[in-house]
Amino acid sequence: MLKRIYVHFDEHVETYLATVALTVFATLVIFQVIMRYVFNSPTAWSEEVARYALVWFVYLSGSYAVKYERHVRFNVIVDLIGKKLPLAQRIIRLFVLLLWLAFLIFMLKLSIEMVDRQLTTGQRAPASQIPMYLVYLGLPLGLLLMSFRVFQHTAGTIIDIVRQPFAPIPPSQTEVD
Repeated sequence: MLKRIYVHFDEHVETYLATVALTVFATLVIFQVIMRYVFNSPTAWSEEVARYALVWFVYLSGSYAVKYERHVRFNVIVDLIGKKLPLAQRIIRLFVLLLWLAFLIFMLKLSIEMVDRQLTTGQRAPASQIPMYLVYLGLPLGLLLMSFRVFQHTAGTIIDIVRQPFAPIPPSQTEVD
């Protein structure tokens, strides 16, 4: 039972969080348009909160892109190496993933410091009066999820190297859909 919950959460966490952020964004933009053009009474807070929801959506969607490997990659040289030396391609992939993970962890540390600074200063958004640390919290959350997904890919690559170091690389791992 617990494993099923974990698998479901692992499969859908980004989808759920990004859907909430995008729904809030779209709802507030529609509300703002109706208030501005139908009632001739625009609200400043809805535009501001919609902007923050869009920022959260972007950070959370980054993790979704990492999970399904939909981020930008330059594989020309790696693909050429992989046709002749699959182990070399796997090792290059592992090296890149470890560098990426190190970068994400470094950025996560900095983003947590930024949220802490916002929490300490008590700054609030001008129109909505939302505490700014809640706005900035989207960045460490997105980076944490991305780090988790890169870690999953790294573990999978290590397992792949151990189990089948010289097996040909399947086309789905090197080709962009």
